[in-house]
Amino acid sequence: MLLVITIGLDAGGLARSRFVLSRLAELTNGLEVLSHPERAPYAHRWVETTRPQVDVADLAVLLGLVDHSSWYVPDFLVPIAGEYAPTLARELDAVATAPAELVRYQLRMAFRIGPPPPDALRRSGAGAGRDPRAPLSSAVADVLAAGESVLAECVAEQLARCWRRIMAASWPAIHRILDGDVRHRAERASRVGFGGIVDGLHPQLGWDGTRLTVRRPVDVSVDTTSGVVLVPSVFLPSPALWLGAPGQAMIGYPARGRGRVWAMPQGPAAGTVLLGHRRAALLGDLDTPRSTTELAARHRLSPATVSYHLARLRQAGLVTRRQSGHAVLYQRTDRVATLLAVVDPEPD
Repeated sequence: MLLVITIGLDAGGLARSRFVLSRLAELTNGLEVLSHPERAPYAHRWVETTRPQVDVADLAVLLGLVDHSSWYVPDFLVPIAGEYAPTLARELDAVATAPAELVRYQLRMAFRIGPPPPDALRRSGAGAGRDPRAPLSSAVADVLAAGESVLAECVAEQLARCWRRIMAASWPAIHRILDGDVRHRAERASRVGFGGIVDGLHPQLGWDGTRLTVRRPVDVSVDTTSGVVLVPSVFLPSPALWLGAPGQAMIGYPARGRGRVWAMPQGPAAGTVLLGHRRAALLGDLDTPRSTTELAARHRLSPATVSYHLARLRQAGLVTRRQSGHAVLYQRTDRVATLLAVVDPEPD
C-alpha cells in the first residue's frame, strides 16, 4: 500500500510558500541521525565525533522526546518561523512558550499518555488495534508532572545547551550551504516558476497543481492556509514534515551541496570540518593537474591562499601532488568524483 502525506496546495497556496533556515530543525535532525545513524551513512564520521559530546543525563528530557521508537517526534520542538533566518533565541522562545494544549496534543500523538488523538492511528498507517506510540521516558514524565508549560521551558533550555555543544561551531558553514541551496532554488524559480522547483527538491516530493504529496510510510492529509514552508537540511536523507498551528506545515528536504559538509575529516573542537565553496571550486578544477600559480590566476586568489587550501585538501586525501620540472602539480584523487556528485547533485 502506497502511503503519502497529502498537503492541499493550489497555485495560490504555492505562491504564498516560502523558504526558512532553521537552527532547531537542523539540531533535531542531527539528534535523530545520532540516534539512528543507519539512516544517514554519509554522516558516520560526524556521528563518531559528536556522540562523545552529548551528555545523555544532562539532555535526558530532550533526548526522551527525540530518541524514541514512536513514529512521531513532537513538532513543537521545531517551531515554524515567520521569517527567513530566525535567531536561535527567537526559535527557543517559541519552544518555551508553546501553547500547553498543543504540547499536550503532540505528546499524546507520540507517547502512550491516555487515549490517542482520533487521527493518530490513521496517520501512522497502523492496523486496527495497534498503538504506534512509544512509552514515555521517566525523565519526560517527571518534568511533565509539573505541567506542559514547564516541560516546554525545560526542553528549550536543553535545546540551547545541546546547540552549544554539537552545532554552534559548525553552523556558519552549514548556514552557507543551506543559504546557497535556497538561492539556487530562487534563481531557478525565476526561470521555471515556483511550481517547477518542487519536483527537483526530492524524488519523493510532487505537486499536481492542487496538492503537494510526500511519499512517506505514513498516511496523513493536511490543509494549509498560508502555503508551505520549505526548509533545507544537510542531515535529512529524505523529506520530513513539521506541523505548526492549524493551517501551517513545513517540509524539510535534503539540501543541494550537502556533501560538502561530510567531505572533510571531523575535528573534535568544531564537530565538523566543512568543505566550503572555495575548496569545492578548487577540487572541481583539478580534474587536470595544475600548479598553485595557475590555480591562483584561474580563481583570482593569492598563491598563499591557494597553497593553504591545497594543503588541507591533501591532508584529507582529496588531492595529490607531484613534481614536474620546476613546477609542483596538484590533481584530485579518485574519491573526489563521488564527492562532487553529492556536492552538486542537481543540474542547473
